[in-house]
Amino acid sequence: MDFKKILTISIVVLLILVGVAIIIGSNKDRRVFFIESFDKPIENVINSRLDTDYSYEIVKVKGKTNDTILIIPCEGCQPLKLSGKINEKFMNKFGKGKSVMRFEPYKATEGDLKIIHKIR
Repeated sequence: MDFKKILTISIVVLLILVGVAIIIGSNKDRRVFFIESFDKPIENVINSRLDTDYSYEIVKVKGKTNDTILIIPCEGCQPLKLSGKINEKFMNKFGKGKSVMRFEPYKATEGDLKIIHKIR
């Protein structure tokens, strides 16, 4: 291989790594949970940045369970019972402060869930 080809490949790889680092580093307003074990509840808190205005807190739940789970998509929201095949999205108006999402296995003992909690 000649020097130009090695240099070109190195620059492309470096740009890809910088892009991935920017995407990962800027995603502090989003958390993703993959739930396969239904033995404990999950509580997630996302604190808003002082320099950013937000409009919504969003919780997406997708997957399946063998029985009922509880999702509390925001502080002060009523618990929502979900079961079986699930593909739900919950949006709540949000300004600043902290966004709190809670998951409880309730009666479910097995399944496979993906929960996304974010503010934007």
